[in-house]
Formats: sequence, C-alpha cells, structure tokens
Amino acid sequence: MRRLTLYSVFAAVFLIFAVSTLITQNVALDEKVQQKEELKGKLAELKKDETLLKEEIVKLNDDDYIAKIARRDYFLSEKGEIIFTLPKGKEDSD
Repeated sequence: MRRLTLYSVFAAVFLIFAVSTLITQNVALDEKVQQKEELKGKLAELKKDETLLKEEIVKLNDDDYIAKIARRDYFLSEKGEIIFTLPKGKEDSD
C-alpha cells in the first residue's frame, strides 16, 4: 500500500509538472505567433518603402527631374524665369 501511494504521489507530481510546462509553452507560442504577425506587417511596409525608394533612385538619374526638384525646393530658376511664392492658406475668392 505504501509503494502504491508513493508511486501515485510521484505520478501526480510528474503530471502537474508536465501540465504546467505545456501551459507555459503554449503561452510562449501564442506570444511568438502574435510577434510574427506584427513583423509580417512591418516587413510589408518596409518592402513598399523599398519599392518607392528604388523608383526615386531611377527618377534621380534623370536631369529634368533633378532640375524640377531644385526649382521647387531651392527656388532656383532658369534664365529669364521669375519665381513667385504664394502663401499656403485659404484661397482668396477675388
């Protein structure tokens, strides 16, 4: 009877240990799955940004595009050209 009780106690301890390990692993797995989904979204966004940047690189190899950016951002003008800057606010109804 004592041996049977001792074996039952060891079996119960082992069972409790096994169940707690499975629960802990399940929680960790759920966290990893959630993290993976977040990283997939981030990866998709980064790939989109990469595509846009590659397109920008191609555009920057064009001299006309560079001239357009220089005129827009740095108010550079061609010979005989006058640049007017208009305020960015409500449009006048006049």
